[in-house]
Amino acid sequence: MTRGRGKRGNVPPSTKRRDSKLPAWDLSDLYSGIEDKRISKHVQEAKRDASRFHKRYHGKVLSKAKKKQSLLEILKEYEGISRKCSKPAIYAGLIISDSALDPKRGAFLQRMQTESTVISNLLTFFPLELAELSSKQQKEILQSKSFAPYKNYLKKLFESKKHILPEEQEHVFSDKRLTGAGAFVRLYNEEFAHRKYTATFGKKTTEFTLTDLLDRLHSPDRDIRKAASEGLSEGLKQDSRRLAFIYNTLIVDKAINDRYRNYPTPEASRHRDNQIDQETVDVMTKTVVSSYKHVQNYYAFKKKALGFKTMYEFDRYAPVGGSDKRVSFDEARAMILEAFGHFSPVMRETAQMFFDQGWIDAADRPGKRSGAFCSYVTEDLHPYVFVNYTGTLREVFTLAHELGHGIHACLMRKQTHLSFDTPLTTAETASVFAELLLFESLKKKIKSPRELYSLYATKIESIFATIHRQISMFLFERDAHDAVRTHGEQTVEQFNTFWRNRQREMFRNSVELTHNYDYWWAYIPHFMHTPFYVYAYAFGELLTLALYQRYLDKPEGFEQKYIEFLSAGDSRSPLELIRSLGVNPKDPKFWKNGVIVIEHMIGEMKRTHARM
Repeated sequence: MTRGRGKRGNVPPSTKRRDSKLPAWDLSDLYSGIEDKRISKHVQEAKRDASRFHKRYHGKVLSKAKKKQSLLEILKEYEGISRKCSKPAIYAGLIISDSALDPKRGAFLQRMQTESTVISNLLTFFPLELAELSSKQQKEILQSKSFAPYKNYLKKLFESKKHILPEEQEHVFSDKRLTGAGAFVRLYNEEFAHRKYTATFGKKTTEFTLTDLLDRLHSPDRDIRKAASEGLSEGLKQDSRRLAFIYNTLIVDKAINDRYRNYPTPEASRHRDNQIDQETVDVMTKTVVSSYKHVQNYYAFKKKALGFKTMYEFDRYAPVGGSDKRVSFDEARAMILEAFGHFSPVMRETAQMFFDQGWIDAADRPGKRSGAFCSYVTEDLHPYVFVNYTGTLREVFTLAHELGHGIHACLMRKQTHLSFDTPLTTAETASVFAELLLFESLKKKIKSPRELYSLYATKIESIFATIHRQISMFLFERDAHDAVRTHGEQTVEQFNTFWRNRQREMFRNSVELTHNYDYWWAYIPHFMHTPFYVYAYAFGELLTLALYQRYLDKPEGFEQKYIEFLSAGDSRSPLELIRSLGVNPKDPKFWKNGVIVIEHMIGEMKRTHARM
């Protein structure tokens, strides 16, 4: 499983420099390359084992389940095959991120996905038959100590029975992913990997990647920000018909899946995957929307502080405080390890391994995808972190964010393969908490009001991007999916209108949105890859802000509880894990506690600005 977020850099063209010592990851713990003979060996072994498993147990799971020990042994065998077949596909996903322009890697990815589907189809029967156990048998298994490591996995499986299709239909849906949604997602990814955007800075017109232009939206030069925005907007506008077709197709594909699987709403399957209910999501969403006023208040203040008559969307990330200090990768490493060490030796030591063992890819290469993520890989290996490090303070926070995911993955390696990983709702907690540790560490060391003001502004804008912007995008997705399901295929202009309305709802009169900005829904990869993913960012950030405030108020014993929280992986549901920390996510007051932390930060930033 991969966790991550889109990269938001802040490097103007006149100052952008690449650290020549940036690390590239060493994937040899998986395979040495796409020609590695172990890949074919592992695929063939997994296919052989899956075929034997199918022959031995197909149609017999219910009878085997009469003896709990027999069922447990079958479950462990299923788990082992699943683990083995996942590694080649994971490797293919990692190397295509490394260079999406290499056609051999694209072909390799397609081949591994096909092989994975073949193996998956051979194993499909097992969870389907397992879900058919009687209520009495299910209860006995869930209460059995022998099945304790698999309790949450089995509970989820039993609860998903109404969404499971007959085996032959499951095979059809699995096969069609390769030429349906999976193919369109790959097309979308390759479009952006190859795409160059034309932008004019001064008298010079140059081609840039998406990452390059997003970097320049944080330039201290307003003309550069505007030119970058216009260049990206024009490119998105040129591609918009094709991107709208891809999006329409993926929405329809999801609607078909949801209809067959009896999901009542477009977002219902995401809530099930996140092991969260609609009520909790609605309570959190309502709290965030009611706090849009803080976004508007902040940008009204920033507009005045910058001396702008009008603040446009391309001005949102204009740096403040006058600091454009570059941070080398070695400096970033020291800053992060120090911050983690203040909280927990376990966090520091775990993060240290990523730097020492070659588990981080930060170098810049042609064809490397934008953004940042952490791939958990499997519980018997270790995770990998992927970033595009450009030396800005924001990139230091991004690195800390992904290392938070990496620490989480390392700590939960003690879980079984079927209980490894964690739903999005709790996955983002570890990454956001890591950022907060870095923020608090830096805040204590800074003496200059100007630098402290800049740090507060950077952090507040990051919080807005992670909470308020993500919820506005979540609401855009609701609008888009509802419209396609109700009225059929939507035009570019209709998607643009949904985007503008939701962005306007958040900013009101604090930020003037140009018509160029209407096309910017099209470059958000989560809309295509994982519909309704984005609310998990807000969930994790608000949850962590509230938990972190609790830690600051009462630090005694919190570290141990937090490490246990991360180590649990998916062995318990998010609601169970959150409640173990003394939290009730259905209570609006809890989410408001997170908003109060944001209010406090804005107040501190304004007081700091007054001292400048």
